[in-house]
Amino acid sequence: MRRTSRGARPTSRTASTSHSQTGCRPWAAEARPRGAFDAVAHLERLIGATVDREAVIERRSQRKAELYERAPLLPGVRERLAEAQERGLKTAIVTRNREDRVNGHCELVGLEHEWDALICANAEPTRDKADLYRHALAVLRVGEAEAVAFEDSPSGVRAAKRARVACVAVANQITRAAAFDEADLILSSLAERSLDDILRAVATA
Repeated sequence: MRRTSRGARPTSRTASTSHSQTGCRPWAAEARPRGAFDAVAHLERLIGATVDREAVIERRSQRKAELYERAPLLPGVRERLAEAQERGLKTAIVTRNREDRVNGHCELVGLEHEWDALICANAEPTRDKADLYRHALAVLRVGEAEAVAFEDSPSGVRAAKRARVACVAVANQITRAAAFDEADLILSSLAERSLDDILRAVATA
């Protein structure tokens, strides 16, 4: 969330959230470029065999869509977005998912928030998410130090940090046992704190 209400002196931040913050995220089976974690290669090492990369990524995309269709809006999301809107803060979704799926899921869970930007990988599902964060900053006209990301997986946190964006980790039911050591703040739920409390905690991290 950006450190300014529109036109005001910097006081808070601009929020970028991963699409999965509106629901839950399945295991990521896609390639992560530029030295990031390659889940397909990791899978091959675990099973000791080569897999059809395209087929694995396609199956992952199908499974992701199935899970999104069943995923409820996570606690606190609606309230924190309402607080951001009240303060005139810019908000965006940053995701490797397709825009039609993001819009469809927001409609499914009844989330009518007006995003300032929707940054999706669309036809490039293996695109480095750090690049998507950098693109979001450019679209929003926000500096790295003026933004905070909300992510629910260690890989998402790492992507935000590689883009030099502060990050709040909010684990979902699949990633609750994961380590979020690189996050600036870790919450079990967005319902735990108000937006002001979250931004203050990130600012002093």
